[in-house]
Amino acid sequence: MTVAEFYGGVEYSVTQFAVQLTNEIEEKITKRDLFYKDQIIHYIERRATLFIQSLTLSPAVSAVMKKEVMSHVLFKLKPVMNRHIVFQLVK
Repeated sequence: MTVAEFYGGVEYSVTQFAVQLTNEIEEKITKRDLFYKDQIIHYIERRATLFIQSLTLSPAVSAVMKKEVMSHVLFKLKPVMNRHIVFQLVK
């Protein structure tokens, strides 16, 4: 049994997207293309929204999937943001 068979089609593609997005953002942080925390969060939200909209899911499942992608990517990027000194706006 493969990971794709265990998860199912949609869950596997969402997980794969989250890992790819994490790697992409890590690269952008390293290159200093993204250097504000709010900028990174906005980028994740925009990319997750576009990806989730391409799937045929109910609005409730779409919201849950988007939230899961956000939490996964932000959790994985926390050490990267600390290491590369990402700025944070004080409100």
